[in-house]
Amino acid sequence: MNHLALIGPADLVARRIVAMQGVYRIGRGELPGVAVSFEPGDERRRQNLLAWFERGAEPGATLLVDDWKYCTAGDPGLADTVRWIAAASWNVRVIITARAFDELPERLPLRVEVLDFLSLHGMKRFTKALAWKGRWWKVPVGVSESGAPVVVELTHFADGKWRTGSHLSVTPPGAFRSAVLGLMVTHSPKLFQAVFVDAHDSGVFDGLDQAPHVVAHHRHVARDPQKVVDLLVEESERRLEIVGNTWTVFDHRGFDQVLPQLLVCVSGNIGEEAFAAIAADVGKSGMQLLFDGPSQLADVVVDDCLVPANLDEAARELPALMHQEEPAPDFFALHEMPNKHAWRPRPVKLQYRVPVGVDEFGQRVEIDLKSKHLQDGMGPHGEVVAPDERRAEAVRALVLGLMARHSPDELQVVLIDFHGNGVFAGIDGAPHIKHGIVDLLEDHEQRTRTLAEARQRNIWDYRAGGHVLPELLICIDGVHGLLEARPEFKKVLQTLATEGRTYGQHLLLSDTTPGGHASYRLEFGEEGWARRIGRSVERFVLPTDLGDVVWSLPIRMSES
Repeated sequence: MNHLALIGPADLVARRIVAMQGVYRIGRGELPGVAVSFEPGDERRRQNLLAWFERGAEPGATLLVDDWKYCTAGDPGLADTVRWIAAASWNVRVIITARAFDELPERLPLRVEVLDFLSLHGMKRFTKALAWKGRWWKVPVGVSESGAPVVVELTHFADGKWRTGSHLSVTPPGAFRSAVLGLMVTHSPKLFQAVFVDAHDSGVFDGLDQAPHVVAHHRHVARDPQKVVDLLVEESERRLEIVGNTWTVFDHRGFDQVLPQLLVCVSGNIGEEAFAAIAADVGKSGMQLLFDGPSQLADVVVDDCLVPANLDEAARELPALMHQEEPAPDFFALHEMPNKHAWRPRPVKLQYRVPVGVDEFGQRVEIDLKSKHLQDGMGPHGEVVAPDERRAEAVRALVLGLMARHSPDELQVVLIDFHGNGVFAGIDGAPHIKHGIVDLLEDHEQRTRTLAEARQRNIWDYRAGGHVLPELLICIDGVHGLLEARPEFKKVLQTLATEGRTYGQHLLLSDTTPGGHASYRLEFGEEGWARRIGRSVERFVLPTDLGDVVWSLPIRMSES
């Protein structure tokens, strides 16, 4: 008998099982239609049932383990028992259910049915904040006959960097739609966009064309393919001009401007020669081709597979959800923390990198204090530009985020409120704050001596050698007034601005107008807050509860 795995939420699983005969179940609650159902915690009855199946049960009986992850959590030995029953009892059947693909057991021969499209992607529900994580390397399309996931890889990782260059062919119509919808579900329109090219208006893109990722949907293209080809070539040339002399579209992103991958989805026979011009520049332009039939331009052919049962329903419903606005998260949800600070070691890439808010797609907008010249960050220095009554919002979002993720041994903060407007009220109660009069030039000279004595070039090499030296964030509100009142302070700023990145000193200057020392800027305008880095401008909204967190979190950190 074929052993079966069903992937999906409880309601879809119940509908699939209800018509089966002779089902003996281990699972929570009751399920209509099954012969016997035992709770996983009812050890005596559960063990009796398993022993009965080990002896052969009755011909045609089915053992159902409903919610594999939950059932095996309370009985680690259940997995080995079920494997033995599946291998040794030829006249019985084993069915397990799971809420996601990665919950399936190993070394158990199963025919896999995916009942729910979101479950294939490891999701219980779709929200933009949770779903659009940008996992390029493995986007599931369906499952093979052996139960293995079939995936598309729009990009690949080579030589320590992301690369692109593959054009794809997905022949089965269901797999073609699943691939496109899967990319939309896992990537925001900021990272991934699509152009639909339909030779004969076949309807293969119905529903999908309502997603915000779709920049164009060309129908009946077989009548005049050259018009569409000219538009695509024009887009390719535009992208190549933006990318300039960088090696790939990903290298270009290192210069603070994201150019989304553009997938040209081609349905029907239009003629491969029409796309040859844009196919050659995929590595730099980020434009890739997806065909629904064999093509000599396709480097990768995606295998045939069984797609989720509710794919068409998902294609109708999910694009509409992608247009709905989602509420801004609170502070701890933004930082993915369980209502408290999290001081723990982090990889260098994640150190001193924190979100300040979310963009229109629910994705985190981050600031990385690290120098772009040393650790591929956004710093070393930044500024907040906003009216007097609004500057505190962005300052709180950034400084509180840094303190919540880094201990006082990793980060120290100096606060200078020239006008006394209370911008730093609440923050000044955190243990990271250096109180009293701080001689910034003396701190700089001390750091210089410390690195020189250790024979290290910069603070990152010094810490890599096992030493402790925290980064210093110097927050100055009303910096223009300070410089007018005390012109000698200009020398201090100039020294820190030019040499601070080497010794772990960072400026965060705030005022009503921009200054001249910032590599990133948080600015408030008519459309709200924006993060500006070079030519890149990202709109974002702040956490909803900063006014409460600024008073409670510093106190909790001081008590820990």
